[in-house]
Amino acid sequence: MKKVVLSVGVALAQLFAVAAFAQGEVGATKAPPPAKKASPEDRAAARAERKAEGAAAIKQQPAGEVGAVKKAAPAAKVSAEDKAAARANRKAEGAAAIKQAPPGEVGPTK
Repeated sequence: MKKVVLSVGVALAQLFAVAAFAQGEVGATKAPPPAKKASPEDRAAARAERKAEGAAAIKQQPAGEVGAVKKAAPAAKVSAEDKAAARANRKAEGAAAIKQAPPGEVGPTK
């Protein structure tokens, strides 16, 4: 008797599942109607309006607020002689660190 009830229950569950999926999504609607194309004049007017709104928003924004964009100062040019001197200094520091390392130690020292 238990096997019959179990098999009937499984069959009913499958029937309900198939019926639920056959109906589709809840609240689903048909595809929206095709959008009408905007004329070039309408697009230009909308673009100008958005640009004006953006400019007004930037003017109202307090200085230093997130979103304020300022150009960074250009990096100072470093001469080849300065680069060579810095390279020689790094090499000398590295050689001094190697000489100070205890014997048998492996790896860079800090």
